[in-house]
Amino acid sequence: MWNLDYTIPTFLILTVILIYYITRPRIKIRMNRTFITLIFVNLATMVSDYIATTMDISHASYSISLLYIANMLFFFFYVLRSYLFYRFTVDALAIHPRICSPVELTGFAVIFVSQLLVLVSPWLHTVFSIDNLGYHSGPAYPMMTVHFLYFVIISILLLLTKGKDLSFFRFTSILAYNMILLLGIFIRLILPHVLLMDLFTLLAIIISFLSFQNPTNYLEERTRFFNQQAFETAVHEMIASHKSYQILGFILKNYTDNRILYGNTQMDSGLNAIAGYLRQNYPKFTYFYLGSGRFILQAPESADLKEVQENLLSRFHRSWNGNNAKLYLQVGFITVNSRQSFDSDEQFLDCLHSTFRQADNITRNNCLVIDEEHKKAREHYLDMKRSVENAIKKSDVLVYLQPIIDASTGKLAGAEALARLKDPKLGMIMPSEFISLAEENGSILTMGEQIFRKACEFMVYYGKQISLPWINVNLSPIQCLDHNLPEEFYNIIKEYSLTPDQIRLEITEEENIDHNLLQQQIHSMEEKGFSFILDDYGTGYSNIDRIKKLSFHHIKMDKSIVWEYFKKPDDILPLTVQMFRSLGMSVTAEGVETAEMAEELTKMGCTHLQGYYYAKPMPMEQFYETTISKKGEHYETSLYRDR
Repeated sequence: MWNLDYTIPTFLILTVILIYYITRPRIKIRMNRTFITLIFVNLATMVSDYIATTMDISHASYSISLLYIANMLFFFFYVLRSYLFYRFTVDALAIHPRICSPVELTGFAVIFVSQLLVLVSPWLHTVFSIDNLGYHSGPAYPMMTVHFLYFVIISILLLLTKGKDLSFFRFTSILAYNMILLLGIFIRLILPHVLLMDLFTLLAIIISFLSFQNPTNYLEERTRFFNQQAFETAVHEMIASHKSYQILGFILKNYTDNRILYGNTQMDSGLNAIAGYLRQNYPKFTYFYLGSGRFILQAPESADLKEVQENLLSRFHRSWNGNNAKLYLQVGFITVNSRQSFDSDEQFLDCLHSTFRQADNITRNNCLVIDEEHKKAREHYLDMKRSVENAIKKSDVLVYLQPIIDASTGKLAGAEALARLKDPKLGMIMPSEFISLAEENGSILTMGEQIFRKACEFMVYYGKQISLPWINVNLSPIQCLDHNLPEEFYNIIKEYSLTPDQIRLEITEEENIDHNLLQQQIHSMEEKGFSFILDDYGTGYSNIDRIKKLSFHHIKMDKSIVWEYFKKPDDILPLTVQMFRSLGMSVTAEGVETAEMAEELTKMGCTHLQGYYYAKPMPMEQFYETTISKKGEHYETSLYRDR
C-alpha cells in the first residue's frame, strides 16, 4: 500500500509559495510564466496523485472507468511537470527556445509518446491497468521514469554547456534543484509505495523561488518599481524574441548634486512621489527604476509616448513634495526607436546608459532617440575602447614627434611627443578620441608610462645624433593624481641614464582637478629636476594666480587663440605674450601654419614656434631621418613639411 504522509504538508507549503508569488508584482517574462505554470501543474499533480492513490486503495468503492480517469489525470500532469522543470531551466539560462530546437523536438516526442502510452492504457494496458483486484503497473510504466530522467539530464547538460556566464550562485542553484530531482527519481524507483517525489519537486521549486523568482529581488525599495536586474532580464527576452516594444526613459538631472542639496530623506520622498504620479496616471505601463534618478516606462503599443513625454515635462515644471520640502527637479528624456534592432541585450543596455548620460548633460528638453546612428556611434566607441585596451596590453601605443623651433634662430629647439593608435579596423586614431577613454578606465597611467619610456628611449639612441635638447611629454590630469608618479618617472629617467631636464612635462589644467595636490606633485617633481609647461593656455581653466602658484616657467599658447588673432587681430595675444615674457617665462605658439605667422609671432615675443608650417607630427623614425639629414640648418623653410 501507498504512504500518503508527506503529500498534504507538501501541498500546503506549495500553496503558501503560490499565494505569496501571485500577490506580488512580477515582470511579464517567459521565465515567470513558466514558473507559475510549474507551480499550478505541480499542485495539480499532487492533488491528482492523492486522489488517484486514495481511490486505488479503496478500488472496490469506485467503478473501473472512474479509476482509469483518475490515474490518467495524474500521469498527464506528472509528464507535463517533468517538461516544465526542463523548460524553467532553459528560461533560467536565458536560452531562447529556438536555440534548443533539436532538444525541444526530441522532448516533445518524449512527451507525446509518454502521453500516448497513458491514453491507450485502458485498452492496451501499457502504463497501468485496473481490474477487480485494483491497480497494476504495465510494461511501459518505466517510461514514466525515463522521460523525467531525460529532461533532468538534458537540463544538467545545458547548464554545463550554456551556463558558463552565470554567477556562481545561480549556476549552483540550477545544478542543485536538478540534482534534487534526480535524487527524487531514484528514491521513487527504490521506494515506489512512498509518495516522496512531490517532496523533492517542492524542494526544487523552493530553490528556484529563492534563487530566481522571489519578487522582492526584482523590486526597488523606494519606488516599488522593478529594478535594474528586472529590467536586464526583460531586455534579454525582448531582444532574443524580437518582440516589439515602446520605451520612454527619463533621468533626474544633476541627481547626485540634488541629493546633497535636498538630503537623502527628501530625495527619497521625491522618488516616491514621482512613482505615485506615474502609477496613478499610467496604470497600464510597466515601470523600472534603474537608480541614480533613471526611470524606464514600458508602454502598451496603443500609448502615445510623445503625449506622455509632454505631460511629464509639464509636471516637472512644478515642484514635487518631499518630506516637508518642495523639490524642484529638471528632467531629460530618452526613447528607443521601436524599429531599431540590436545584436544583443548588452548592446541595447550600453546604448541606453550612454544616452542617459547624454540626457543628463544637455540643457534642452529634447528627447534623445536611440536609433541606428546612435548605435553605430556606440559601436565605434566600443571599438576604440577595445583598441585602446589592446594597444596598452601589447605596448603598441605609437609615439609621434613634432618639432618645436627656436623662434630667434629658426633652428630645432626640441620636440613634442604625441600619442597615436593604429587599429586594423579603425585606422589611425587621434589622441582627442582615445585619451578620454584611457582616463575613464584608468589605463591612462599605464599608457602615460609607455609614452614616457619611448620618449626616453629616443633620447638615448638618437638625441645626441640630432642635437635634440629635450622632448615634451604630455601628462594627463589623472596621472597627476598618482602619488607615485614623481618617483616612478625619476626612476625611469635614471634607468635610461638621462637627466630630468631632457624630458619636460606638459600639463593642461582642468576645472575638476585638485589644485592643492597638483601643486604638491609639481613641487615634488621639480625637486627631482623636472620642468613643467602649461599646455593649451587660453582654453583651460588657468589664471595668473594659479600659474604663479604652480611655478610654471613655460607657457604654450593654444592654437585656437593664435588662429583667432590672425583672423581678427587685437591686443589680447600680444599683451598676453608680453606679460608672460615680463614674468621670465618662455612662450610657445602652437598652430603656426605660414611664414607670416611665424614672423609676426616672433616679433610679438614668442620664444618657440610649433605647427604645420614646420611639420606635422611624424613617426619617430621619420623624425630622426629628416632631422639628421638637415642637422643644424634653419627650419623656417618648412624642412619637414614636404616629408
